[in-house]
Amino acid sequence: MARMARTIRLQSDSNAHDRPWRVAVEQGFFAAEGLEVEYHEDNPKGAAGRVEDFSQRWKESQLQKGALEVYPVCEWGAIERVHALGRGKIIGLDTTVRTGALMVRRDSKIQSLGELRNVPIAVTWHAGTFYAAIETLEAAGVSFTEIKLVHANDRLDALLGGAAEAAALMEPLVSRALAAGARKLADLRWRGGIVVGDDVDEETAAKLRRALNHAIDWLRENEDRSRKEVLRDLEPAQRAAGLMPELVGVKTYQADEFNEKVEWMMKRGFLAEAPNYSEVARCK
Repeated sequence: MARMARTIRLQSDSNAHDRPWRVAVEQGFFAAEGLEVEYHEDNPKGAAGRVEDFSQRWKESQLQKGALEVYPVCEWGAIERVHALGRGKIIGLDTTVRTGALMVRRDSKIQSLGELRNVPIAVTWHAGTFYAAIETLEAAGVSFTEIKLVHANDRLDALLGGAAEAAALMEPLVSRALAAGARKLADLRWRGGIVVGDDVDEETAAKLRRALNHAIDWLRENEDRSRKEVLRDLEPAQRAAGLMPELVGVKTYQADEFNEKVEWMMKRGFLAEAPNYSEVARCK
C-alpha cells in the first residue's frame, strides 16, 4: 500500500520573498518528497491583518492554534516569535536574501539617511523591514535612540499620504512607490527564517528543505522566469526594474549566527532574556 502524503499547511505573507514555496508546490517538488502542501498566499485580512502586536497577526495566531505547520518570517522575527510564543522551532534560514528599500516622497527635503534622525519612518512592527531599517540607519551613523519607527498596517499609504516622512518597503510596494514618484534612499537586505510547528519532525523538515532548494534551482534557470514568478504582484512593465531577492537556497542556521542576532536584539531591548539556540532552533 502506498504511503499517504504528509499534509503541511503553509501561510505566506510576501509573495515575492516566499515565491520559492509556491514554485515548490506548482512544480511538484514537495509532492516528490511525499509532502502535500496547502499553500495560502497573504493573510485573509490583507493590510488590515498586519497589526502592531505580532501575536495577533494571522499566521502567528494560526501557528499557536496548531492550524499551521510551517511559515517563513524574517530571521529576527523567527527568534522572537518562537521564544515569545513558546511554540515551534527554526529549521533553517529561508530560501532568499530578502530585499527592500528606505524611501521618501518625491517632494521630501530629505536626501540622505542621516537626515532621518528623529523622523517618523513607517514600518510593519517587528517584521523584516523594521529590523533591517534599524541596521541600515545605524550603519549610516544614526544612533538607535534617534531612530523613530512607527507602525503602519499600510506603509505605502502612510508614506504617500503624509502620515510618515519615510517608509521601509519591500516589493511590490517599492515599485509602486517609485511609480508614484517616491525616491529610494537606501537598499535593505535581510535573511528569513523557517519556523515549523512542534509536530514537524526532522525527517519532514529535511524534505521541506530539499524541495525548497529544488525550487531555487528551478528559479535560477533564467532571469525572465524568476522575475515573472517572484514579481508576480507587479504589472508586467514594472517587473524588468523590480527589486529581486537573491536566490540563495535554504541554509543551516548556525549557532554563532543565532547568538549574534540574539545579542543584537538584547542590546536594543527586543528580547527580555536571551533564548538558547537548542531551545529555539533545530537545524542539521
